[in-house]
Amino acid sequence: MLDKIQFLLSMQIISLCILGGIMMLLRSFGNRARLILGWSMIMWALMAIIRNVVNFYLHEAKEAFHPDVLIASCFVVACLAAYVIEKLRPGYLTFKRFSLFLSPVLVGGLSYLVYRLSGGEIHVYYSMRDVFEILNLDVALRLLVFVLTIFYMALPVYLVVKYGKEYTEYLSENVSDPENYDLVWIKRTMTVLSILYVFYLVLLFTDIPLLYVTDKAVLFVVWFYFFYKALFLKNIPLDRTYKNGWNSPTEENDEESEDDEQQGLLFQRYAEEVNTWFEREKPYLRDDLRLTDLQRVFPISRSYLSQLLNKELGMSFSDYVNQFRVEEGKRLMDAEPLASIQEVAERSGFHSISTFRRAFTKHTGIIPSEYKRN
Repeated sequence: MLDKIQFLLSMQIISLCILGGIMMLLRSFGNRARLILGWSMIMWALMAIIRNVVNFYLHEAKEAFHPDVLIASCFVVACLAAYVIEKLRPGYLTFKRFSLFLSPVLVGGLSYLVYRLSGGEIHVYYSMRDVFEILNLDVALRLLVFVLTIFYMALPVYLVVKYGKEYTEYLSENVSDPENYDLVWIKRTMTVLSILYVFYLVLLFTDIPLLYVTDKAVLFVVWFYFFYKALFLKNIPLDRTYKNGWNSPTEENDEESEDDEQQGLLFQRYAEEVNTWFEREKPYLRDDLRLTDLQRVFPISRSYLSQLLNKELGMSFSDYVNQFRVEEGKRLMDAEPLASIQEVAERSGFHSISTFRRAFTKHTGIIPSEYKRN
């Protein structure tokens, strides 16, 4: 019975990863992160096929530390790490950098292939105790690939912890709906990947049939969630690229030479002009409004606009836009008391009712339904 369940789960994981990977590739539209994730899903399906070929039947002894599984999994984990890098630093992974990033996997895999083709002794291990009984070149090369896998697992966690705050600040200062541009997705990605990795390691070492089946069921659910969210999330605006390096690019600011008093007067004048434009044209009704849209109206740099909002108005771009949207929502609820909260949210420029509720509570201190009742 468990063998049949395992077979069905394996086929579902493989089908999901292949079809999902193809859909991700077709919907990439030049987005490198989706391209990387699409190929990663297809590679995970290949790894699952290799894993099933090596250890298919639950009632038979499981081969531990199989080199083909180790090398395939290391490549997949490296690609998933590259996905996180491309989300944090759009444009950074040029072909050269991507090749260098994957080179340890390729070197480790080719080293084992050369060892195998040169007539090196290949052992079959059925437990971790067997692996460490005799430390020979076969075991050393497998351990090398395994250590590389752990490194690629840990790297994205480190990058998200170190650069996540900078990433979210950039979004909040440049788009009006940062939650729809992966503001929370990076952290969720790390949670999802951590679950995938933990259960993959369990799958690699376990010989308990029930745990083996449970593991695959969890992997299927997690992969489906990961694929669904990554497929439909908006792409980060590409007005900033890290093609020239990892550090955030800086802009030359012509106004930096102005003295503080003159700059303050300029900030005040531009703030009044921006407010007037928002009240007259109501650009905040667009749910995809970006800071670059303001640049088309006001001939000043993006960095200067960010300074204007932060220093003169004391808020980020997303908070500034949501302030107008909340006021629009209040006006609609006053004028049309029969309109639903969902309708009010959409007509006010919000992408979703949950975003509307959070912004409304932040700016008014009460939830929309409470305001509507009163």
